[in-house]
Amino acid sequence: MARLFQGAQLPKFPVPTIGAQMGQSNDKGLKATPEQAVEHYADLLQHGKDSKYAKDFSSDYLRDSIDKLTGTVQQGIDANKGEQEQTFTPELEQMRVMRSSDGGDLVVAQINSVWTRKAGEGRESLPASDAEKALFGTGKATSTMKVTYINVVALYVPPSASSQPIKAVGAERQPVKVEAV
Repeated sequence: MARLFQGAQLPKFPVPTIGAQMGQSNDKGLKATPEQAVEHYADLLQHGKDSKYAKDFSSDYLRDSIDKLTGTVQQGIDANKGEQEQTFTPELEQMRVMRSSDGGDLVVAQINSVWTRKAGEGRESLPASDAEKALFGTGKATSTMKVTYINVVALYVPPSASSQPIKAVGAERQPVKVEAV
């Protein structure tokens, strides 16, 4: 399940007559196959504007919120000579594809991520959100915090002839494991 972003517009689906047709991870005739779109989006999440796929996607709420949180954490890390790293890995077997009336695909997929934060100069790394705090509970903080997230994303992949970029229209991001290492 992925919550739609505010103002997101979904393509039309032929529901009244036959229902929506399910697609495949290797559907052709699109800006990218659904599988490629998910892999490229994971690269975009990891590398931001430096991703070689940045030009293929429109901006979206998930990337903006991850960038904002990462930037806030980076300020504290910079002040203490620490470091942080996030890796995003698509789970390609966790994907559903639905064909739209305009020849595009709506792709809902899972992208797992691990965010490792190392505090510097004898400092403790602490949870960065209320959800992380709830999972960490009364754990003993160390200089390194490792958080595993499940990110469910909904991407609209337009037909190849379209001038539209690939667009994330919804997402759900939840930490599932928080550990001091």
